Amino acid sequence: MNKPLYEVREFHNFRELLNQSEERYGNSPAFKIKNQIGQILDISYTRFKADVEALGTALLSLGLDGAKVAVAGMNSYKWCTSYLAVGCGVGVVVPTDKELPFDDILSVLTVSESKAIIFDKKFGEKLLEHREKLPKGLLLISMDQQNDSDGILSYDLLLNKGYHLIGKGNSDYLDRDVEGNKMTVLLFTSGTTGMSKAVMLSADNICSDVRAIMGFVKINKGERILSILPIHHTYECTVTFLCCIYGGVTICFCDGLRYITKNLEEYKPNILIVVPLVLEKFYKRIMKAIAKERGGVAKVALGSAITKVAGAAKLDVSSLFFGKIKKAFGGSIRLIISGAAGIDPEIIKNMNRFGIQTFQGYGLTECAPIVICNNDKDNKYDSIGKPIPYVEAKIVNPDENGIGEICVKGPMVMLGYYKDPEATRAAFDPDGWYHTGDLGRTDREGHYYICGRCKSVIVTTNGKNVYPEELESMLLKENAVKECIVTGADDERGNTIVFARIFPDLKAIGATYGNRNITDKEISKAVSEAVKNVNSQVVSYKSIKRFEIVSKEFEKTTTSKIKRNQ
Repeated sequence: MNKPLYEVREFHNFRELLNQSEERYGNSPAFKIKNQIGQILDISYTRFKADVEALGTALLSLGLDGAKVAVAGMNSYKWCTSYLAVGCGVGVVVPTDKELPFDDILSVLTVSESKAIIFDKKFGEKLLEHREKLPKGLLLISMDQQNDSDGILSYDLLLNKGYHLIGKGNSDYLDRDVEGNKMTVLLFTSGTTGMSKAVMLSADNICSDVRAIMGFVKINKGERILSILPIHHTYECTVTFLCCIYGGVTICFCDGLRYITKNLEEYKPNILIVVPLVLEKFYKRIMKAIAKERGGVAKVALGSAITKVAGAAKLDVSSLFFGKIKKAFGGSIRLIISGAAGIDPEIIKNMNRFGIQTFQGYGLTECAPIVICNNDKDNKYDSIGKPIPYVEAKIVNPDENGIGEICVKGPMVMLGYYKDPEATRAAFDPDGWYHTGDLGRTDREGHYYICGRCKSVIVTTNGKNVYPEELESMLLKENAVKECIVTGADDERGNTIVFARIFPDLKAIGATYGNRNITDKEISKAVSEAVKNVNSQVVSYKSIKRFEIVSKEFEKTTTSKIKRNQ
């Protein structure tokens, strides 16, 4: 088990976390938010704690003691306040994907048995369009509605009510004992295969993960982070929200993916938590600009060499050579963590060469979520890292190449699946190891490498294992390929072969033809060449025997992972 690199303080529930942070950081800004006319305002840790307590007091006054309360909407201050208000003493918070169609929203509300839902304007439009189908007695609380009307309660009025009740001496919420080891968060997974499951996490599961992450990665009081990824997802919620509350960081919110560049300039974040898709887009834009600049590639090579030497002497001269690159991220960027899917290690390597500490990690909703991660002292670009503090990990049933299923143990591992004891039993072995369903291997130093999903492994007719993710990663390096899914398929003889579905990069293909309109035949030729190039790099049983060109992008989860069952 790896030891923390940094000293971390103890806390086992959200109230302890919030109280400690308010005591330490007080009037420091916990959030930067925009008002209705676009002005950026600071909200202190002291104000944030007071708002959480006021909202929690008001929710209790509605009879929601012990209830499950769903929260849905854009990443926002009110979302964060709602999450902790419920989690610090009301009941169980149910973070809900704002992009879900109504039928799935209804399923979440029904399965979770939520008694209330707090939502923003856009999400509310979906709810109200089918209001007659909502569970009877469900309390509707709007983050944006100024007044109570049409049976919908106003968040703002509830907040004011809570302050009023506390002012009159009501301490029902403030005096509650908060247990860290019981279910506090109920999350519906957005898996790439199969139906979602309802994951039960205790506050201590999540707090353990926060402590472990902060023991591996150094963040500093007063730094700024831009919240980009959907906050209902554990990756964003734990790392961008709760870890940063622990560390005294100021949280800023992205106005939407189309506004990332503008928001980076506005907030000048020091830290970013991203999925590979976001980082890849920035990286491609940067490399394109370098290639266009006269002597750009040579300057980068020289700057990288000098930065590396200076770094060994504890000197940071990266801004002298890579100021323009850092400016693309707002100018103050120091740390980027990529997760939720694999990323080309060359991107990680080059971002670090540019003086921006960048590494990847690995986790699952069931583990709150991070269990393995690179760290400040040990960053191996092609690896997901080592188990974080308090986590045990191992590879079970390895094959001749050392590839087997990753299993983990630790205080961040879930309580189980909600009302599904059979699925819970199937996820754990008799010794309490959680089976992740992911395939991996380790090197001699204990670094872990992801090789694929157990469910997606292709077993050829001659018994060889082929890992689709390996081939997909190689295909994505080809200019002609924008997205792909590799699976097994039967040939005319009934033998299992490797089959790829490919969404071509029409812009890249068109560039090779002078950016004119390209024909289907030219697209097919470009994709065929890409497949041949990949096949030339692998042993014969791994080669792609057949491929299909698809006309539209693949459906994705909210963390930009392609859903495999489509």
